[in-house]
Amino acid sequence: MVSLTRLKPRLATISTDSWRAGKEGSTARGYGYRWQQARERFLRANPLCCYCERKGEITRATVVDHRVPHKGIESLFWDETNWQPMCKPCHDGEKAMEERGGGIESLQPPRL
Repeated sequence: MVSLTRLKPRLATISTDSWRAGKEGSTARGYGYRWQQARERFLRANPLCCYCERKGEITRATVVDHRVPHKGIESLFWDETNWQPMCKPCHDGEKAMEERGGGIESLQPPRL
């Protein structure tokens, strides 16, 4: 008989301490119509993934990433100098690993 290995769940749960707790849907987290308009404008002006460019690759950006995670801080959320154009694979892969790694000073939000 074959035994099966139990896999860890892939879906992360949101901690009750998180700024996202209790906010259902992207609009509640600030990603509504105003964001969609700003995102489209930013991607038209910055059409290439900045991570791919660093590797000498040319890839169309489809995601506007916050360099420093805003964690619900509205001024940081809307600060366009904190935005960078990324392709979804880089955003969900490299950038996500950097943020999960912790201790990366450049990725820590400012203390208020």
